[in-house]
Amino acid sequence: MTADEAERPADDGRSTDDGRPADDERPVTDTRPDSDAERSTESTDGTHPVVRAAALSVRLLWFATRLAVAGGIVAAKLVADPERRARFRRWLLLSGDRWRIAALMVGAVGLGTFLLSLAGVVGVAEGSFVATAFGAVISGLFSFVPIVVAVNQLTVARLFGSPEQVREQVDDVAAFRREFERDHPEVSVSPTEPAPFLGVAVEVVAGQADALADAVDSLEGRPRAAVDAYVGVVRAQVADVRAHLDGSHQPLIEILPPMMGDSYSRNVNDARRIRERYADELPGAAREGLAELEESFVALDVLRQYFKALYLTQELSYLSRFIGYTGVGAFLVATMVIMAFANGQPLGGHPILLDGLLSLAFAAVFVPFAVLLSFLLRVATIAKRTAAPGTFTPYRETPDYATHRDGSDPFGRN
Repeated sequence: MTADEAERPADDGRSTDDGRPADDERPVTDTRPDSDAERSTESTDGTHPVVRAAALSVRLLWFATRLAVAGGIVAAKLVADPERRARFRRWLLLSGDRWRIAALMVGAVGLGTFLLSLAGVVGVAEGSFVATAFGAVISGLFSFVPIVVAVNQLTVARLFGSPEQVREQVDDVAAFRREFERDHPEVSVSPTEPAPFLGVAVEVVAGQADALADAVDSLEGRPRAAVDAYVGVVRAQVADVRAHLDGSHQPLIEILPPMMGDSYSRNVNDARRIRERYADELPGAAREGLAELEESFVALDVLRQYFKALYLTQELSYLSRFIGYTGVGAFLVATMVIMAFANGQPLGGHPILLDGLLSLAFAAVFVPFAVLLSFLLRVATIAKRTAAPGTFTPYRETPDYATHRDGSDPFGRN
């Protein structure tokens, strides 16, 4: 052994040739994750969102349950109470605001879709299915184009005509006004607005009914009962129309519903029956009063048909415009949804948010259908009721709940 070898420290396998410590001699750093930090991270990133999502789902389901129970209670009351059912039908078919009814339908569709998605009945796991569904909606929206064109044709058809035809229409309206003023001298110049003109007409009828009641004060027995019942029906009709008039220039839809409730042609026939059956018992003033009421109800029948034609023309023009507006908006929404799902499922980590947005989108594309349905309900109802002016009244033209008659028959009908 040389001196150099003697001075060199013994090699115990713990150092390398260059004098650096061996691997097992290097400082050891504990790279294991701290258990407390890991638990904190898992609690923040994994547990809390799940808890929040579950809590939100529970709240939404609780709200949906309460809403369903409330809706069931309301539906049960409507079914059990004929009067409430009649008011609901009248509100839905005639008097209700069309936009409010459409909004209720859209809200029900959106909320129902969202609740069904939370329950797992419907879902958006397949992006291609969503794109296909909204593509079908776009195809359905294009079917609205012929509907709008057909509605506009119905509206514009009344506006076309030669100058002679237009003059004939104007002369007919003027002749009706002059005849009304001639038959009722207390009306010097009748108003040109529909609502004030109707107000004048019903006041004339009310005065004639009062005069008829005074003319039979001295009568007794069946003639008096028949006239009193007839006057009661007339006064109820007049009161219903008065309740809807405020003296201003109201739109036609505000004055048409009270005129839809009764058959004026039946009033004419009732007056004729009373005059024929009790001709010997009735005084001359009563017979003249019945004849005047006959003429007034004929005028009201003509007036109602004219107002109805004007209303249908206006309503169909409004409907075509509203369908155009809402249809374009629904088309844009459906297109954006298809583009969003073109590259897969967006918002994959937020399923509840995705369900909510898709429910809103589905409600938005349903808007034009809801508008069409809500307006057509009223248009079809008004077109059906009093469809036949004059002395012939089709079966079930007017429902029983819409009349002012109690079912009694004091006029000799068997």
